Amino acid sequence: MRAQPAANPTGLATPRPLVVALAMIAVACGPARARAGGADRLERPGGPGVEGTLRFDPGMGFRFEAAGPPGAAPQAVPVGPGVAVEFAPGPLPPASIPPRFRAGLGESGRISGTLRSVTADAVTLEVPWQARPIALRRPGVQWLAQRPGEARVLADRLDAPEATGWKVAGTPRVERVGDRPALALPAEGASLVRRFDAPIDAGRVDLTFRDDAQSRPKERWAVELTFAAPAGPAPIRVLLGRSEESLAVESPEGPSLAVQRLARVDAWRRLTVRFGDGRTEVSVDGKELAHGRAPAGPLESIRIATDGGPEGDESPAGRVGAVEVVRFAAVPSDLEIDPTQDEARLLVGDQLFGTVRSADGEKAEMLVDERPIALGWGELAGLHFRREPAPGAPVSGALARVEWRSDADEPGAEPDFAEGAVEALTDAALTLATPYAGTLEIPRDRLVRLRVQEPGLRLVVDPCAHHLGDEVSTTPPRLDPPMPEGGQLERAFEVPEGAVPAGPAFAVLDVVGVVGEATGLPFSDFVRRGELKTYLAINGRRVDDLNRHVAGANESVERIRVPIPADALRPGANVLRIEQTGIATDPGWLDDLGVVGVAVEFAAPPRP
Repeated sequence: MRAQPAANPTGLATPRPLVVALAMIAVACGPARARAGGADRLERPGGPGVEGTLRFDPGMGFRFEAAGPPGAAPQAVPVGPGVAVEFAPGPLPPASIPPRFRAGLGESGRISGTLRSVTADAVTLEVPWQARPIALRRPGVQWLAQRPGEARVLADRLDAPEATGWKVAGTPRVERVGDRPALALPAEGASLVRRFDAPIDAGRVDLTFRDDAQSRPKERWAVELTFAAPAGPAPIRVLLGRSEESLAVESPEGPSLAVQRLARVDAWRRLTVRFGDGRTEVSVDGKELAHGRAPAGPLESIRIATDGGPEGDESPAGRVGAVEVVRFAAVPSDLEIDPTQDEARLLVGDQLFGTVRSADGEKAEMLVDERPIALGWGELAGLHFRREPAPGAPVSGALARVEWRSDADEPGAEPDFAEGAVEALTDAALTLATPYAGTLEIPRDRLVRLRVQEPGLRLVVDPCAHHLGDEVSTTPPRLDPPMPEGGQLERAFEVPEGAVPAGPAFAVLDVVGVVGEATGLPFSDFVRRGELKTYLAINGRRVDDLNRHVAGANESVERIRVPIPADALRPGANVLRIEQTGIATDPGWLDDLGVVGVAVEFAAPPRP
């Protein structure tokens, strides 16, 4: 949607754009409601929800078995396009540190994990819920970022602590506890110390540890964070066991902390210490252990240690799984956007434009003005990739948007999501074929929500966000990119042989700011006169306009499905174009709107 007619402004500072695709995701996502009995919940527009179990059959599609009275057989409830199901929360998996990276795939998905590599062909992530890594097709990946406002200082699995900069005393050893590696510290005493190259004024320390819930007099193991106070070192010590039956915190040199002891349990657990901005918070598995004022100085080192056991006792007194330390940083407020180049966004607010050559969990390498540059993730907020047409792999069948928990215990964390074709749904997992992430096998107990889409064949033509129009976007809804790309967007795509007769075809567009034609909407009088319109053309032929498919003000991203006549498409190469017209008195005055994603779908033929 555009402002009133005016000359394009000049000399304006570029505002930080609102990435409307992410705004849509944030609105759509939400935590699953807890329900008694472990039932899924079918949402029905205008009516009460129904509890039961979602089922899937590859030949018949989705069905919902609604729970009936005790002793009665489940009742079948239709599950058609637009219906959403919330999944019963499953048991939490073992405590783990939340994935630090997220990769954005436009309207096709957002996936969190541990970064393994970035190459010219793929962004590869390890995820906690699937054994094999996920290779995301590049350039389908739009961005790769750390958690907002955080910068990596340390991320270590402790499988070779001396090689990664720890000072080791005693004889800790690497072993496996169940299905995960751990560093075991013996009862007779051992320690690991890591000093930071630069003190950390504000940040977070995460550590996973194995609590055996056993108490042994005089034996202790603890995590100690040492801060540089004006009067000298000031440790905050978290007691993880052995002589006590509960977890505790000590801060002998200050600050004063209110401590709520937590009982020990036989399980893997996650310790989190947040500090800075006037406050210290210590929690275990998301439950508060202590809180109070911030330390009087920055964090200088971390120490993990056991002591107090008999000499020669090499039995494990403490087991640590992984350690992560991040520095809190202000999110930059003003950014330049150049869709034609790769971009590195630095925590200090600077931006580098060029070509991302490679990256891993430690650093990224770029060419900037033909000069190679290496950037560590301690200074990088994220990478944003040039926006290139990136057709996705065709997916067909039971199309759906699926959301799932990426982490077990991060309060308020938004779920990850992907769009694709559901291939299987069992009591154990959901299998989803996707355009850019291959086939995902998501454990059912991590599923949050599934929204059923029209079944058929889906071809993602372009997952990137575009701004059509003629004015810099400075007012809500702010478009990404802020600078307009003109009045046309043209994309070539391939229709697989045999797809055309499968069913009716549609251009499926995620749009924001399109002027609607309904009476009372801004600028709708122009549209009703045939002005200020945005058309869809297939192979050079205008087949419809977008305006009549928008019912409201379109202030947030919505998906529209524009029918394509059967004779407009052909097997093989095709061209889709979105083209705008102005007003009678000024043909160059265009609607400013966002196109967040472009796809073509063929509806499945009716079942006999």
